[in-house]
Amino acid sequence: MDQPNASNMIGYAALGEDGRLGSGSGRPTVAWWIVLVLCVLYFLATLLPGALTLVAWHTSQERIDVSDGVLGAINSPYLFSWVGMLLMCAMWILEYTRRGSIGVSKRQRGKKAPHGGFESEIRLLSTPSHLAWLTGLAVLAAALLGLPWTIDWDFDVFFVWFLWGALITPVTGAVLGSLVKKTSYAHWYRRQAAKNPNGRVVREAQPFWRAFSYRWRFDLWICGAAMLMVVVGAAIWWSLANVPADDFGDADDIREATTAGIALLSVGVPAMVFGLWACTQFWRSGEDIRTGESAT
Repeated sequence: MDQPNASNMIGYAALGEDGRLGSGSGRPTVAWWIVLVLCVLYFLATLLPGALTLVAWHTSQERIDVSDGVLGAINSPYLFSWVGMLLMCAMWILEYTRRGSIGVSKRQRGKKAPHGGFESEIRLLSTPSHLAWLTGLAVLAAALLGLPWTIDWDFDVFFVWFLWGALITPVTGAVLGSLVKKTSYAHWYRRQAAKNPNGRVVREAQPFWRAFSYRWRFDLWICGAAMLMVVVGAAIWWSLANVPADDFGDADDIREATTAGIALLSVGVPAMVFGLWACTQFWRSGEDIRTGESAT
């Protein structure tokens, strides 16, 4: 059985024996590497039509036709959705089994059709790794959503870029919430361990928080949705401030955009604040932050 990396200050080192993971080899398999390479190639390929358009415009002020042949096929929404879904599912399963395990919950064995019948354990990322993921996702989302605006762009060419941006932006919010959740729980755990002479931590589950923060992870869903609303709302206001009125549309278009921007920011900012606060309350669930359970 592999031991968790002792340098992981949010995992094994912070939680002591409670941070010990009983399975998950930690070593990438051949299948893991193959799927990772396919995922990277797929991601880069879907960006190719837009990237070639950007390069052609910024180097020679010319447009190129990316609607036919291989480039046209790459830019297809059907390819994006089906191939992307299959690769995502394969990578998720392989990464999960590399870092953890999924099995029948010990609490539910022998029961018929239980709730939370399956339980998972996963090795936690170190704080530097988590911060690197957060930074990388934020930069990538900004590039995907921002670079097309540097030219007189065509939505048919860059719609895949915006789809990626629309997916990565809420993921960035969820990763931010996850970092807050993990670090706040580790601080709580250390405080509780320091109070107990033998260093043991006793958890008491509060039903609402167990369902909200542990089973359903609503705190992370809220952070993700709020991040998307904030980014879209900010993009609308940036467009209103920088795009000439004649290019933006008529008075009705401007009024509708203004209303949408206000609504998105009015909901998104408080939702993000609430979501991040909710992430600090995971200790109320009474559960181990390394684990999760199914809803059925």
